[in-house]
Amino acid sequence: MGYSEVLCHICGVSFNISRSRTDKEPRSAAWGQILAINPDNSHGQWGCYYVKRDGGQEPGTASSEPVKYIPPKIDLEDSSDDGWTSDTPDDEWEHIAGLECEYNGAYNGNHIPAEAMKHCQTSQCLVPKGDNWQPEANDQDFETSGNLFLSGLSDDMPSRDMGWPSVSPPRHGTSDVRAENIIWDAQEADEYCMPFHPTCFEIFKRASLYRYGTVDVECLMQWWRLEPKYEDFEHFPRHPAVKEAEQQWWSHERGGEFLVANPCFVPGLDDLLQSTQNVEHTLGNESSLSGTTISTKPAPSDPFSKLPSEMIREILIHLSFKDLANLRLTSRIFLHLPNPVLYELTVRDTPWLYEAWSSLLISFWATATQAEIEQEIERGGSIRTTPHPVKLLSKGETDWLRVQVEVSKNWKTLLGLQNRRRIWGDCQEILNRVDEYRKQGKI
Repeated sequence: MGYSEVLCHICGVSFNISRSRTDKEPRSAAWGQILAINPDNSHGQWGCYYVKRDGGQEPGTASSEPVKYIPPKIDLEDSSDDGWTSDTPDDEWEHIAGLECEYNGAYNGNHIPAEAMKHCQTSQCLVPKGDNWQPEANDQDFETSGNLFLSGLSDDMPSRDMGWPSVSPPRHGTSDVRAENIIWDAQEADEYCMPFHPTCFEIFKRASLYRYGTVDVECLMQWWRLEPKYEDFEHFPRHPAVKEAEQQWWSHERGGEFLVANPCFVPGLDDLLQSTQNVEHTLGNESSLSGTTISTKPAPSDPFSKLPSEMIREILIHLSFKDLANLRLTSRIFLHLPNPVLYELTVRDTPWLYEAWSSLLISFWATATQAEIEQEIERGGSIRTTPHPVKLLSKGETDWLRVQVEVSKNWKTLLGLQNRRRIWGDCQEILNRVDEYRKQGKI
């Protein structure tokens, strides 16, 4: 078969993600195949270099590493040289990415912080219960009442031809899982386990809660059983950046960094949302929503001024935030937008911003790695599966227009929120299919 990746069944992204650290980052900021590659002199034109990690005291940054190889700045377009010289080392070194590095074997640390990528290599599986399954103290409600349970965590997803991933802790006696996107043998369907990023699973929980009013995990596995073939998985509509990256080996493309950003724990998001907790902002001054100064002088004739407030509200709740921005330029009536209406629009148009409407706890499994759990076990400690709280925004005290303004203004840096919106879209596609199968009586 050769190398063949198992991907997250919810979002379609690989677990085998590498990151190149920058010149000013410590060793812990780099991981994956980037740590052991043969130097390529063509990288010199991008400002890259290579370092050797010795067993001595760890330097604080890559620039402080004592053993370096700095390749010559060869312009391959103007040279017949293939990027290799007799001076090029033939053993394995760590690659330190320059700002313009085009190497697609790792995401460039200059374009995504290590903190934003936390847990991008961690996988977990939904596992069908066996006949002898017994509950454990840290089971979630759906595990106790349903037909499925969660495996432990894995930080290493092997190629299909190399075996199954080991997981920690060995929940319900399961120490490894047959993680797959495809059910190759229908007669062994109950042995296959659905793999996903624990954070993606948290997004799915909220998507089902938003649609059904309850967390429905069973339907996720039922959908997979109805679309178990290779063609089903390959033809699932994914974001174009996923399609571009999904090669035999995951292609870490520039511009696709958001695909591996943590969607639940987004650096900077808590502070941004906290800054909106003052509804006393004068909404009429929030002209940054449209980027245009709003005149407060009365218009000669304003047809909206003659409408009753109830009708104005009915108009507003059918508009998008972009429409509101334009409407505020045409009539003074809409300068002071009702905050409750803005809340309704937030929940309707940006439901993936679940801090606006749900306090559902984030499972412990989305906050840990296999390595951390194994370290705790080695120390003789117990695994405390305490869930992580979500800071639910106050419906009445939050300036919902400011939320939209700040999210829009900082969108490019909120890589995890970009990823959350993408994953939410994948979950909607899954749930749309679930609804269709329910209409057909298959679920």
